[in-house]
Amino acid sequence: MADKVDPEETVKIEEMVVSHMFEIAALIELLEHKGVLTRQEILNTIQRLRRETPTAETEHTAFPEPYLLTEAENAIIHRMFELFNATGLTSHQAKELLRRVNLLIDVGEKLAKKTSH
Repeated sequence: MADKVDPEETVKIEEMVVSHMFEIAALIELLEHKGVLTRQEILNTIQRLRRETPTAETEHTAFPEPYLLTEAENAIIHRMFELFNATGLTSHQAKELLRRVNLLIDVGEKLAKKTSH
């Protein structure tokens, strides 16, 4: 009989994909910052790889491309990570906080729609 898996020790596919996405984004940002590659070279390579591997093609909006974020978005994300680290939040606590912020934004959007009609 197989051992039961502790749900706290499992990783969801979405979490793994997002984690890998940020790792890749960090590498790209470092390579660009050091002058090894340009964003355009990276985008050209991504497009070439997508053409060469049609079975791996996904909807272009399926996952955000963090290395294409605006400077303002990057600054906000950087500041958020600083705050998470300064307050000692665990990754689980940070995710829960962001989930709650997302819910607040959703509520704000719904309220805005109700008042605009």
